[in-house]
Amino acid sequence: MTLQGQFQSQGATTTGTATIRVTESGAALQLEDFATGPGDSIRLMLSPGTLRPGPTGKPELSSSTLIELGPLRLDRTGSQRIDLEPGRWESMPEPVRSVVIYNYAGRVAYGTANLFEAPPS
Repeated sequence: MTLQGQFQSQGATTTGTATIRVTESGAALQLEDFATGPGDSIRLMLSPGTLRPGPTGKPELSSSTLIELGPLRLDRTGSQRIDLEPGRWESMPEPVRSVVIYNYAGRVAYGTANLFEAPPS
């Protein structure tokens, strides 16, 4: 199974594509053509929620649940791959519907990519 989505900016300009490839041996998150804003504590998060307009019309996640994968590499640009430990994908408490770039220090989402199942390649 492959899940894929384009980042939408929120608290900082965030661009690129997030792809999660799930196999029998685990899962890997790939960020392509990726860029986001500066910060001291930028984290990669998964969420069962999706980005959509909230009550004020501003985009917000439909779920407050965030599952941290770890810190984003310091350059915060280009291509990055994060392998999930075997069994971690299956142990997710809910289906993953988005990848969130989160500034932990400022408690603000920089950008979110809603994920959709990609056709087999």
